[in-house]
Amino acid sequence: MDTPVTLARPVDADDTASSPAVPQRLGREAWAVVAASVAAMLAVGFWGLDRGSMWQDEEATFDASRRTVPQILAMVHHVDAVHAVYYLLMHFWMLPGGGEVWMRVPSVLAAGAAAGLVAALGARLLSPRAGLFAGLVFAVIPFVSFYAQEGRSYALVCAVVLLATWCLVRAVEDPGARWWWAGYTAASTFAALLHEFAVLALLAHAVTLLLSRVPGRVLRRWLVCTVVCGVLLAPLALVSRSQSTQVSWLERPGWGTVWALLKLLAGPVTGVLVLLAALVAAGLTTSWRAGGRLTLAAVAAPLAVLPPAVLLLVSLQQPMYHERYVLFAVAGVPLLAAAGLERIVSVFLARARLRRPEALPRALAALPWVLGAAVVAAVLVPQLPQQRAERDVLSRSDNLAGAARVVRKGARPGDAVVFMPSKYRAARLGYPEAFKGLEDIAMQRTPVQAANLRGTDRSKRAIREAMLKADRIWVVGRGGLKVRAGEGGALDEQAVLQQYFRPVSSVRVHGLEVRLYVRTS
Repeated sequence: MDTPVTLARPVDADDTASSPAVPQRLGREAWAVVAASVAAMLAVGFWGLDRGSMWQDEEATFDASRRTVPQILAMVHHVDAVHAVYYLLMHFWMLPGGGEVWMRVPSVLAAGAAAGLVAALGARLLSPRAGLFAGLVFAVIPFVSFYAQEGRSYALVCAVVLLATWCLVRAVEDPGARWWWAGYTAASTFAALLHEFAVLALLAHAVTLLLSRVPGRVLRRWLVCTVVCGVLLAPLALVSRSQSTQVSWLERPGWGTVWALLKLLAGPVTGVLVLLAALVAAGLTTSWRAGGRLTLAAVAAPLAVLPPAVLLLVSLQQPMYHERYVLFAVAGVPLLAAAGLERIVSVFLARARLRRPEALPRALAALPWVLGAAVVAAVLVPQLPQQRAERDVLSRSDNLAGAARVVRKGARPGDAVVFMPSKYRAARLGYPEAFKGLEDIAMQRTPVQAANLRGTDRSKRAIREAMLKADRIWVVGRGGLKVRAGEGGALDEQAVLQQYFRPVSSVRVHGLEVRLYVRTS
């Protein structure tokens, strides 16, 4: 067992810049750094957690988590197998009850754990000061806080990937400690079960080990862990592959996609992007090998670059890229920036010593901390408008609660409702009280009965007959009630409305439109 050691002085940047980093045990100072990073991330995550509405993906989590375990297993056989483990976890989280805000809490907690792990990695691989800087910068990047407030699996995947990274660092330091390799295998497998693209982190870890020129026995143990992970993941991969049409909406990436990703990893404000890019560049000049041990640059750079790069390249042939699938890659940016800041400070202090060899002024001793605080502020303050915007309902693609409120306000007993297309039934599933007493005249089987997310519709003829029996029909769909190619049932519903009904009111909410039709003939 390691004996905790508290560093009595900050690590001089000359030591970190020019010589291999010596792993730092997590003493009191380092644990304080981890705690501060966790607290900062939790504060950011819980700030404005109630946006006032779910959007469609969150509604899928909300609905799936309230089903029984057999119902969830039946559903993922047909749809969303990639999220099966997450839905099962959320089922138990939601057992005591709770609404959409409670559903988002696991993501906030996971983001807090991720920030703590970023800080722990920085503290162990470089210094507590570097760990604090990395953890705080991670916490204030808008891309991170966006998914920290999302009722989906991505923040949890990020945390578990970073846990696997921590286990790998410890396993390389002590190859004989089998529990670290077991922890690495368990964390890597769990991350991949939460979302399959977490396996890209294993590729990043492989490059880390190769760059570090670790002994062959370490590579062999990593390979064994990877094989075990692959075997355990294989059944899920086979099922999810048969459901690949779920991501058919994704497009092939271009250079604009790459630029957008860079802004997400560092922040949408150009000045912040330039600042962090400069620090990352400086971080890349630090040591990459440490006598078989892992260095911060060797861990962080592959993690930041390889998962998104590989997914982008694959998506040129088969589109499957979305930045949320590689959220964990963002952790490499603050870690490299921390190494870069230490590097810059080291060069400055080394030159100051040459000029005044007798002693450094006391003010210079505090310089690394002052610069670190300044950089964190420079990352946070310009992006506060973006942070505030993410806590508004407009930050997501649609406002299901807003559409539900429109219906609830104007609905009368005996009214009917039609969702064009049926995926917008999410408004009713997420906020059923607003649609109480309204007949969903297109639905044949509920989502639970159909073992899917939106239920199944009746035949076109049956829907037409049901519509012609109604006097008032509420229609919920995308803006302008536009119907796209391939949404044949919605096209038929639209034709019936145009021929036999007239619109008497129409309200647009973010991403949706609610229109009331009255029978004319």
